[in-house]
Amino acid sequence: MKLARILFAAATCATLTACAGLPPSTAEISKAPKIQFGQTLPEGDNYVLHFPAGTPLPVSTVVDGNLFEHEGQATLHVTLKRDVYMFRQFASFDGQNWQPARKLIETHLELRIPQKDGSNAGYLHIQMDQK
Repeated sequence: MKLARILFAAATCATLTACAGLPPSTAEISKAPKIQFGQTLPEGDNYVLHFPAGTPLPVSTVVDGNLFEHEGQATLHVTLKRDVYMFRQFASFDGQNWQPARKLIETHLELRIPQKDGSNAGYLHIQMDQK
């Protein structure tokens, strides 16, 4: 009986994991509000967020903590080559065809303290590539 419960639990976990990777249905997307980047986000995660191509997108950086006497922050502005739509952990380039975001966009984060050549106390590099 114990083995049956373990197998049932394992099967349930496998099924739920497989379902979590399925793209949202057309009906689910059509019911979700469409939000343009810069608009106030609704509560929860049931919305489609559109990052339009050609629009400067602010990216905030902050360095702080009790180690520092003077903390720092800056805002960088990046511009996308193409539209990107996000719905929960899914992404789309056309708002119609959805895939897990990690299958469309590859993200690399690099942090060096100090910068390799010693010219800066730190170096932060975020690289995002379309797959």
